[in-house]
Amino acid sequence: MNAPARIYAGFVFGSLLIAAGCWAPAASAAPPAAKPPAATPAPSAAAATPPCEACHGAHGEGIAAAHVPRIAGQSADYLRKQLDDYADGTRNNPIMANFAKALSAQQRAKFAARYAAMSAPYIAQAKPLNAVHLARGHQLAYQGDESKRVQACNGCHGPDGVGVPHAAPYLAGQSAEFLAGALKAFQDGTRKNDAGQLMRSVAGRLDDADIAAVTGYFASVDLSTH
Repeated sequence: MNAPARIYAGFVFGSLLIAAGCWAPAASAAPPAAKPPAATPAPSAAAATPPCEACHGAHGEGIAAAHVPRIAGQSADYLRKQLDDYADGTRNNPIMANFAKALSAQQRAKFAARYAAMSAPYIAQAKPLNAVHLARGHQLAYQGDESKRVQACNGCHGPDGVGVPHAAPYLAGQSAEFLAGALKAFQDGTRKNDAGQLMRSVAGRLDDADIAAVTGYFASVDLSTH
């Protein structure tokens, strides 16, 4: 083979090698193994439900306009009973029932104790009662109304409605809106978790004016002064 032929052959052979190199798969390190997705912890019953603060306020002060009660400083026994009643359907409220049913008995007791230990500033009612209605409310609280066979609220709920541990919740400082809603619920039978039907019996003997007077009176009492 003459020199030009050898040069041409070498050129062709080299081109073939380059072409083969381009088409051959490049050797590389094995790709890193994919990391398994991080396990997502199962939400607890308490975390899966809205926190109490969303409705009852950061300090348990409640929201009067929404008829959400003040629960700060309420007795742990009363709060736990209400949660238990919501959980088993004895007391009806869709929002509270969904919350309470997701909690264990121990968790319900823990929430009750937490809010029983809280305190919240007194919030004066937006529309205070006039003197006549305030006097009627005071009468129902302290004396009741014999003509209507209504006993004094303070007989069960303590002086000025400050509550009686293990027996009755406080009314003092509670919003008039919530108290009126509760009385009307007892009145029409949509709330039935009162022992011995006592509250249903009392509420059934009150008219709208009485309800406005007595709930407005208790809303005007600053619980922190007692």
